[in-house]
Amino acid sequence: MENVIQTNNQSTKAVATEAVMPSVDIRGMNANVITENSSTFDEVFEVEGQEQPPPASSTESKSEPKESDEDKARKMQAALDKAKLAKATANAGLVQYERKLSVEAATADVTTIVPKERKEYVAAFKAGVEKTARSTLEMCRVVYEAEQSLDKFQFKTFCEEVGLKDYSSTVRKFSAIGRVYPRFIQYVDQLPASWTNIYLITQIPADAFEEYLTKGYALNKLTGSKLDELVKSTKDINKIEEPLSFDSKNSGYVFAKLLFTKKPDDTDWRAMEKALAEISARLPIKFVINKEAGEFVKARREQRYEQIKQSSKNVDLKPDLWDLGAEANAAYKVVERTANQTEKAVITV
Repeated sequence: MENVIQTNNQSTKAVATEAVMPSVDIRGMNANVITENSSTFDEVFEVEGQEQPPPASSTESKSEPKESDEDKARKMQAALDKAKLAKATANAGLVQYERKLSVEAATADVTTIVPKERKEYVAAFKAGVEKTARSTLEMCRVVYEAEQSLDKFQFKTFCEEVGLKDYSSTVRKFSAIGRVYPRFIQYVDQLPASWTNIYLITQIPADAFEEYLTKGYALNKLTGSKLDELVKSTKDINKIEEPLSFDSKNSGYVFAKLLFTKKPDDTDWRAMEKALAEISARLPIKFVINKEAGEFVKARREQRYEQIKQSSKNVDLKPDLWDLGAEANAAYKVVERTANQTEKAVITV
């Protein structure tokens, strides 16, 4: 009987052992259990009745070996490239400033220079100057002959077609050089290359010109200060307009420059306009005001006018009470201002 009872107890224990299966509570497990290398339920949990592969050795269960230095460097370079690309994309809409090569810097010295003696270079340079002076004389002679032969309209059209203005000082000086062409062409080797200096030589005293030629003094050796001194001696002081440039667009001689000695405001501008209008009415003088600044002042006046209309609604405007200035007030009888303070306000502009 005891044996039977013992056997039954053992059977009961075995059944209990089989019935009590180890349970897993997944509520408290870390969600990171499922990793890149184990993403299925079967790989994480054991399934009853399914044969499981033998456990991996301790060596295989260890983490992968550390990255080599080359892999680290490769990943770092990839990150840097990605950052540069992101920065370039962000700055794609901005103006990029970079230094560009000039024509001189972009031109390579590919030609072969045949060496010469110093005397040869001097001769070649002087020949170039002479060619330039000769070309200047011939060009100016064309302008002079065109001015003498064509009528005003034809000459104006000629100047436009060659890129000049018929009223410009350049054309006037070209014509002066062309006038002395027969005299200057004989001494073209002594003339400077610059056409402006050639023009100054045309304005020096005739006797001084002949003296320089007689003494064999090269005309291209005359300094700027010496030329200015000689030219002043030929000026006609009776022609006060001669040193003035003529503005054909505004039909007048430019004789002065008008300046504000401080930063102007609207009051200064209005006072300036009234003063210049007074001068223009009394003298043969025309003031040409900066166009852009005049547009600014006009826009500001219109702006103030609109502001007055908005802030002065239901207020009577009485032109009879406006201050039109001392002279205008004297010519136009101004109505006395209302003495009744209870009346609506009056705006004086």
